[in-house]
Parts: sequence; C-alpha cells; structure tokens
Amino acid sequence: MIAPRVFRVFLCLALMFGFSVHAHASERWNVLLVTADDMNGDSATWAGGRLGVTPHLDAFAKTAHRFVNQHVTVSICQPGRSALMTGRVPHRNGALGFQPIRRDVPTLVEVLQREGYYAGVIAKAAHMTPTDKFPWDSIGGQSLGKQPKEFAASAREMIAEADRRKQPFFINANICDPHRPFINGTGRKAKQIDETLDGVRVFQPEDIAVPNFLEDLPLVREEVAQYYSTVSRFDVSFGFLLEELKSSGHDDDTIVIFLSDHGMSFPFSKATVYYNGTWSPLLVRIPGQQSTQSRDEFVSSVDVMPSLLELLHIDAPAEMDGRSWVPLLKGEKQPNRDFVVTHVNTVSSGKSFAQRCIRTKARALMFHAWAGGPNPFRVEAMSGLSFAAMNESSDPRIQARVKQLVSGESMMFFDTTKDPTERNNLIRDADYGVEVRNLSQKLLEHMQRTEDPLLDAFKEAAGL
Repeated sequence: MIAPRVFRVFLCLALMFGFSVHAHASERWNVLLVTADDMNGDSATWAGGRLGVTPHLDAFAKTAHRFVNQHVTVSICQPGRSALMTGRVPHRNGALGFQPIRRDVPTLVEVLQREGYYAGVIAKAAHMTPTDKFPWDSIGGQSLGKQPKEFAASAREMIAEADRRKQPFFINANICDPHRPFINGTGRKAKQIDETLDGVRVFQPEDIAVPNFLEDLPLVREEVAQYYSTVSRFDVSFGFLLEELKSSGHDDDTIVIFLSDHGMSFPFSKATVYYNGTWSPLLVRIPGQQSTQSRDEFVSSVDVMPSLLELLHIDAPAEMDGRSWVPLLKGEKQPNRDFVVTHVNTVSSGKSFAQRCIRTKARALMFHAWAGGPNPFRVEAMSGLSFAAMNESSDPRIQARVKQLVSGESMMFFDTTKDPTERNNLIRDADYGVEVRNLSQKLLEHMQRTEDPLLDAFKEAAGL
C-alpha cells in the first residue's frame, strides 16, 4: 500500500497533470465544508470589505483558490443548502423552499458515506431534510453556530472520532453568524447571544460604511453596525475551527471549502436574485497546492458537489445540474462560464415569491413571477430596522426604492457597469433591446433544460 504522505503528493501531481487516480477510501483527502450564514460577499476584506473585520478568513483566502464570481443557486437557507448538497437546482431536487428534497435525489452525504467517509455536521442540520437522505454520523447542535469555542470543540470531537474509526472525514461546519439576531440587536434572543463576545470586535454606527445598495439612514447605519459585529464573531469561529484542524494533524490532507449560503439579511439581498442576494465568493484550499489562483469565471453553488467529487476521484451521480470547476484550475476552458442563473421560489413564510435571474459581468436580467400578484414582497430580511426606516422615509428616491422591492416588475434589466446597485430598470430601453433578447434566450434555454415550472410564465412575460 502507498504510504499516506507519498500518496497525497502523487495525488496532487495527478490533479495538476490530469491523470486518473482511484484511491482506497482510507487514503482519500478529508473534507471540511464551511459555510457562513447570511454573510454578504463583500463583508470580508479579501473580497472588497473596508473594515478589516475578517482577519482569519482573509488569511485563509491567501492560501486558497478564489472564485470571485460565484453566485449561490438559491439565496435562502434551506433551499440553498439543498442545492449545495445535491448539485441540482431547486425544481430538480424537490426543495423549492422549506421542503425536503425528493428521496430519489442523491446527496453529497450519501455519496461520501458509501465511499467510506465519516460524516458530521455542525448546526443547520434541520435545514437538510428528509433526515434519511442526510444520514450524518454525528450532529452538532444548532446553538453551537453562534458559540465560537464550543463550535470548534464540536469539530475537534468529530475529527477525533473519524480518526478512531480510521475513516476519512467529511465535516459540514455551518457557522450561524452573521444570521439574525445580530449582536447588540433587540429582543430576547439577541441578548442571549451577546454573552459570547470574547475576541469579537463590536462596531458602533460611526465605525461603519453603509453598503451602497442600502440607504444611509440612522437606523440603517445602526443595524449595519450590529451586522458587522456579528460578522466579527463569525470570523472568530472560523479562526478557532481552522486552529482545531491544524492541531489535529489534518491540515495538510484536508480539502477546505468556504462560502456563505447567501447575502446579508437586509433589503435587496437575502431571498432575492439581486446581486447582493446571490453573490458569494468561493474559497477552496487543496492539499499540496502552494500556487493558488483567482478565477473570474461564473460558477454556482450547484457546482460544488461535482467539483469536490472530481477532486476526490469519486464518480458523480447522474443528472446533476452543476458542473465541476476543477478543469478551470488546470488551465482548461469551459463553455457558458460567462453567465450564471439564480433562483428564488418559496420563502420562509411559505409564500411564493418566485424569481429567476441570468447574470453576466455587465448585465442582469430578472424575472419576478410574483409581481402584479396578490401579495406585496415580504421576507424575513425586511423585519429589522433597515426596511422600516426606508419605508418611513419621505425622500422620493428612497420611496422609489421601496416600491421597487415591494411591488417589483415582472421583467427587469440592469446595466451593472453603470448601475451596480440595480436601481434603474432598462427593460424597455431600445438601446439594450438586443442584449435583453439575447439574455432572455439564454435564460429560456436554461429553463427548458431543467424543466422549470415557471417556463410558460417567463415566455409570456418576456414575449418569447
């Protein structure tokens, strides 16, 4: 048998040069898949943040491949994790919203366990159902997700258990920050979580810059400060987690993947297909790869499962919608990496606010199937201080922004080079007619290929 360290070096060379390798399960790399909960793509310094709030994540980013144009397939917790763990878009895995996936759809947990992996999850297990499709060997409780030291201790126990069993491990470590309730927020739950602030940087309203897709109002600024304090606690958790991985001796034989499940819980972000709802840069550290890359091709969270399985040289299940991005790391080209399609269907309230978006580096075409229906748009991300402040403003520009969110329009088109915060709908602008038709056709093809139930409604709205 090949010695484990020699095998890992060989496997690294095989990946770089495209050789085929099939390994015994006990010799395979471990996997640590880490998610943040509701963290905006630009909150981290490495991805454009200006507050220096994520030193541990930034240090990790320097050692990892960086997919800067990754967008999550769904910008809501449960359906987003269902897409991540199946490699399928929502209407092809069954979890349009807070429903279980279909039992005929293979999950990453099942595939890796069949290959001999020990599988553990910390927090968010309740968002991966039915439980028999996610048969974890160990489950760390939801409350750990906002307790940095206890979270890391749970990971330590799982790694030790995998070692005792002589199995490679797959740990899905879901840090629940910066999901609401925020540090210094209001309500009983917020006060309870403020007890774990060791090493956390607590921001005041005057410390922060309000993201440009929001409005710089006093209450918005107050809530954004609470959010960034909670991002800081995420980073503390992330740092402790990587310390445990290193202490275990598995730092050099573990693939580490990081992403946020979607954008921050504010208007025009979480539970929307606007840019800040779906943009979630992806970090991937592969054992033995000292030279890392920043890739600007568009990738999606449904690509994570097929990519990880290719890295592990495990055959992927049929009928996944995602595609492996491993060829990109080997210098190969892939077609249709100049755009990404994102989705929203049913939200946490149970109401349907169905949306689709096709996005390129310079344009975004959105279809809001709910617009003109009986229900104005309302999601959990509008429950805090920020939307209330916007809604109460008498400023005509802010009133127009509120109307855009709450009433919407069925078809929207944005020139994101001139309008990065997606405020000016150009769907009827003749100067963009050709581009609108081209993106509409690409989105139509995606919807046809995936048998999207919104296909006919989109064709009618887009005049196709």
